[in-house]
Amino acid sequence: MKTKMLLTVLGVAGYLTALSFVAQAEDVLKVGMDPMYEPFSYQTPDGKMTGFDYEISEALCEAIKVKCDIRAIPYDGSISALQSGEIDSLINTYNMTKERLERFTMVGPYIKPTWRFLVDGHSPINGSLDSLKGKTIGIEKGSVALVAYANEKFAPSMKIELYDQITDAVLDLNAGRVDAVFGDQNQLFYSYVKKQPDSYKMVGETVTTAQMSVQGQGFMLRKDDGKWPPRLKTALDTILQNGKYDQISKKYFARNIFTEQ
Repeated sequence: MKTKMLLTVLGVAGYLTALSFVAQAEDVLKVGMDPMYEPFSYQTPDGKMTGFDYEISEALCEAIKVKCDIRAIPYDGSISALQSGEIDSLINTYNMTKERLERFTMVGPYIKPTWRFLVDGHSPINGSLDSLKGKTIGIEKGSVALVAYANEKFAPSMKIELYDQITDAVLDLNAGRVDAVFGDQNQLFYSYVKKQPDSYKMVGETVTTAQMSVQGQGFMLRKDDGKWPPRLKTALDTILQNGKYDQISKKYFARNIFTEQ
């Protein structure tokens, strides 16, 4: 009788343990990212999502042993998708601004962006203020910090043209309507210098987050989410320490965009 009762208890314990493992296996982190934001998140010709943020998200989930459900969500609908609970986190180079930190929980930074000049591959501009004096500089107007920095540092001796998209600024660079483009080094390097090294080059000193007075870019989550922020912090620490972040970063940018400023 005792043996039978013991087997019954062990059976219940085993069943509960199995349920626990099933629950863990079914734990899913729902991540949203823009499918039109190469190299951070974009779709291959056959429609599959890929990119730096996509691979980082998969590495984060692997680090904490959860399933990743990565969803292609256009930028315009990203905030509403997060607030409605359609997704748990936005992992897509969101700047950790004061306004966002007031409205959302942000984990990070996971990217410490840098800024630099992009010029034509044969341009005599070397990035110094003397070489840029009197020139026209193209800048994407979406970043308040970037525009403020440009107005302070460049406006006294250069003409600044603001663009809705950095791609439009580069088109004007190609057409000779601007002499240089100042923007996110990661994006400019990958999209232009890496792909067309004979046509473009980066010049001038690198501007860091400290000079721009910004913290960096992080994962954005709802303020009332008590589950995922600590787990994502653990996951980020893990991939920074085990070399996975470094591996992914160098694949896209030829450097570690967290540690190399």
